[in-house]
Amino acid sequence: MEALSEYLNYFTYAPLPIFLFALVRCWKNIGARWLLILLVTIECIDLYSYQYTIKWTTHYYGWVMFMNSLFLLPSLYRNSLATYLHNITNLKFFERAKTLEFSQQEAALIILFLISMLANLISYSEVFLYKSFVIDDMYFKSYILGKLQLVLHIFSCLAALSLSTNNKGYNYETAES
Repeated sequence: MEALSEYLNYFTYAPLPIFLFALVRCWKNIGARWLLILLVTIECIDLYSYQYTIKWTTHYYGWVMFMNSLFLLPSLYRNSLATYLHNITNLKFFERAKTLEFSQQEAALIILFLISMLANLISYSEVFLYKSFVIDDMYFKSYILGKLQLVLHIFSCLAALSLSTNNKGYNYETAES
């Protein structure tokens, strides 16, 4: 079990290089580029803030839920966000991005982020119950959350790699499906 927690520490930093690789690999696909730019941006914010938020102990789980919602909200409201950004910047990229539909990989990532939010909500509640002396052991946080987060990180990396290798969808550069 100790070795698994060591892998989790290293794997915390693995998604960013994988997302960057996927972004470079499928740069010509507007939908993939939009999704991966969102992922890279949020991952950079997450990695920068990790050094500070990990010390919060109790409220760290609330921060993780917030970071998950940072991906969910732009994904679910991508048309509105792309329209807003197009109005501000007048870039063709955002004009094209607002017409795109969800990909299978984006749907998988949304499900993974929702699972992570639920798991961190359970841990957040468990910490508060423990601090209030309602429960004696934080079972979910101690024995399940770390392993679940490792699996979710692996699946999110696989979804990004799948997006880069299976680059289906409308390609605006070549006008092919």
